[in-house]
Amino acid sequence: DMKRLKNVLVSYKEKGIYFAVASGRGILSLKKLFADVRDEVIFIAENGSYVEFHGEDMYEATMSRDFYLSTFEALKKSPYFDERKMLLTGKKACYVLDTVDEIYLMFSRHYNENIQKVASLEDITDEIFKFTTNFTEETIEVGEAWVNENVPGVKAMTTGFESIDIVLDYVDKGVAIVELAKKLGLTMDQVMAFGDNLNDLHMMQVVGHPIAPENARPEILELAETVIGHHKDQSVMTYMEGL
Repeated sequence: DMKRLKNVLVSYKEKGIYFAVASGRGILSLKKLFADVRDEVIFIAENGSYVEFHGEDMYEATMSRDFYLSTFEALKKSPYFDERKMLLTGKKACYVLDTVDEIYLMFSRHYNENIQKVASLEDITDEIFKFTTNFTEETIEVGEAWVNENVPGVKAMTTGFESIDIVLDYVDKGVAIVELAKKLGLTMDQVMAFGDNLNDLHMMQVVGHPIAPENARPEILELAETVIGHHKDQSVMTYMEGL
């Protein structure tokens, strides 16, 4: 609800409260989604790989070319991985192989901007933040575990029923929020976060005030200082309006 968010942001500005969007989405997608308020919002994109405020890079963690090429070679050994259901997100664009599964591509366009087809990952000349890939609902847990056990230097995390993000192993939303708080001169006791999925886990552990909707994953509910209503009932927005 953009109208309610705009009102909240006016109130927060008067009170000296910063507002950040922490998402697995890419920076290009977030900027489009929050175009009306982009100057009032801190963007924590790519599951913590990139933080931007007022157009300034506040934190970033990108994969070197050699690193993402070797990661791809390692992923191809997985019995659960399908390179036709893989997307790499970069600073300038997102990339899929030209053999991409068309249904996966259509799904990916809901969450990613400027998707480019390439014949080979070697054709990419961008800075890469992460891999995103889809498994089946039945294999996502074993698929994620396989990546974490067999691909060096990365961390896989579930972002949906079939989707995982693969980022550098020292990156997540929690790390990004700690770095952001340092830049803003805040202690973690002054930071509140709303989370519901496993890619929010570390973020919920590091902030002073973790808040979760009642439909959050059990692991997230365990960490919550406060549990609010179902996210479909706009419980997060209602809670934010009360701050």
